Amino acid sequence: YQRIVHGEQKMLREIITVQVGQCGNQIGLAFWELVLKEHSKHNTERIYDESLSTFFRNLDEKGHELGIGSSINDLKARALIIDMECGVIENKIKHGDLKELFEAHQFISDNPGCGNNWAVGYNEFGPQYDSILIDKIRKTTELCDSLQGFMFTHSLGGGTGSGFGTYTLKRVAEEYPKELKFSCCVLPSEDDDVIVSPYNTTLALNELIEHADCVLPVDNKALFDIVGRIEENYSKKKTSTGLTNLKDGSSIMELDSVSKKGKKGKEYIRENTIVANMISSLT
Repeated sequence: YQRIVHGEQKMLREIITVQVGQCGNQIGLAFWELVLKEHSKHNTERIYDESLSTFFRNLDEKGHELGIGSSINDLKARALIIDMECGVIENKIKHGDLKELFEAHQFISDNPGCGNNWAVGYNEFGPQYDSILIDKIRKTTELCDSLQGFMFTHSLGGGTGSGFGTYTLKRVAEEYPKELKFSCCVLPSEDDDVIVSPYNTTLALNELIEHADCVLPVDNKALFDIVGRIEENYSKKKTSTGLTNLKDGSSIMELDSVSKKGKKGKEYIRENTIVANMISSLT
């Protein structure tokens, strides 16, 4: 993607990932893990190249930026992390395996959440955090040399992802009208346990139509169906071969990082991995 900047044609690279809500942050974590794993597989010399600079900064021991072509030292994700509940941010991000990727200025959080209500996220928390939101977005963009756009990960069925997520999208569109705005959003299942999820989704979709350049809708039920088919085929494969540690080469079936809190936890991790693979293939 290229643009004329000060009379000169310039290749745009950097993408800022905006993770909003519990679902958006879980997808974001799966995405960062996947990107690092893929890059380490192909970049055996550990060089900070253009593809890595799209999503990461590379810092030296004093926190100064290292340019493209330098050795990988301390990677920091180009990201903004938002949730009106602190659970995922505190437990999975700030104290998780990838905590070194993020800095304090990248977080916006509150309690007790948006109560699965689009209006609370959009009309209450949005204006309340507006100045903080814009300040953090600007600080993140100022660390980019040639910003290409923003990638949002969020769900539409709850309150934070749908309400605060689309409020953030609107403000980004107002502040950065020329940069691309992508939304990778998870739509609720028909039998979703949040009664008002159809209303949240409808209101959020209206904002996406107005402010996003590209929307990548992901059906939650379809993800569960995919995971179910993979598990069924995987079980048949193990049974027919008699092998207990069989892997089919798909990151979805790599069980080392799977939650041990029961089947539901496993499915969520695999769902997130499917979405992360989709985003990675597009970028």
